[in-house]
Amino acid sequence: MAEIMILLIFVVLMALASALSNREKRLKAVEDGTGTRLVEAMQAAYPNASSPDEYYKELVRAINARNAIEKYGEKDAGKSLAEDAELGSRVRQIAQQAGSADPYRFAEKAIAKAGAGKKGEWPPFFSLSEAGGYYFESGKATLRPDFEQKLRSTIIPMLKRNIEDYGVDVVEVIGHTDEVPMVGTSNLDKSLISASASQTPIESLHSTDNAGLAMARAVAVVRILRADRRLAGVTILPLSGAQMIIPVDKVADGRATQSDQARRRIEMRLRRSTGQVPTAGRT
Repeated sequence: MAEIMILLIFVVLMALASALSNREKRLKAVEDGTGTRLVEAMQAAYPNASSPDEYYKELVRAINARNAIEKYGEKDAGKSLAEDAELGSRVRQIAQQAGSADPYRFAEKAIAKAGAGKKGEWPPFFSLSEAGGYYFESGKATLRPDFEQKLRSTIIPMLKRNIEDYGVDVVEVIGHTDEVPMVGTSNLDKSLISASASQTPIESLHSTDNAGLAMARAVAVVRILRADRRLAGVTILPLSGAQMIIPVDKVADGRATQSDQARRRIEMRLRRSTGQVPTAGRT
C-alpha cells in the first residue's frame, strides 16, 4: 500500500504540473513557490533518487499510474499497481545480484535479448557424409540421384528454417575428402567457374587432386541450392577443405591412406554477411 500511496501522490503532482502548460503559468509557479513545493514533494516521496533522470523516471511511473486509475478504476488499478511494484522490486533485486547499478537498463537489455531469440546465438553447421548416405559418383563431382533428392526435400527446408531462425544470409558449402591420392587430368582451372554458374555440366568436371575434387563437389551442391527459390536472397559460397580436416575440426596429419566415408562429406555453415576489414598500410 505504501507504493500505491506514493504513486497516488505523484498522480496529484502530475495533475498540478499539467496545469502549468504555458510560459506565464510556469513563471507564476516560480514566483509563488509552486515549483519549489513540487520539487520538495518529489524529493520527499523518493529520497533515494540521486539525479534528475531518476526523478523523471518516477514521474513517468506516476503518469502510468494515473492512466491506470482512469482506465480501470481505483480497485483494479490498485491491484495492478501493487503487482507492478512487486515486479519492479524483483527486477531491482535481480539487477543488483547481477552487478548492474541501473535496473531499468538491465531490464531493457534482458527484454532485447529475449526478443532476439536465436538471432543472438551462433548458427549450427550441417555435415552430409557418405557414411550418412550422401553419395557422389566415385572420384567425381556428380551427385547421386538420392543425394539430390534429399537436398531438395530435406536439406533445403532445414536450411531455410535455420536461416530465418538465426537471421543469417550466407551459406558456406564446404567440400571435404579423404587422403587417398588421385590421378588423371584436371579441367577445373578452365571450367570450375562456369560450372558454378550452371553454364557447364557438372559431369564434365575432372580433378587430379583432393583439393580440386572437394571444390568441384561443393560447386555441385551449390548449383542445387542456388537454383531453389526457397533460398532466394541468400548468398551461397563453395569452398574446399580438401583432405585437410578430419571431423570434427581436427587437422589431418597425412598418415591416413585408407578410404574413409566419414571424411568424404559436404559441410554447410551458416553466417551473417560481413563487410571487408581494411588492412593497415605499410609505414
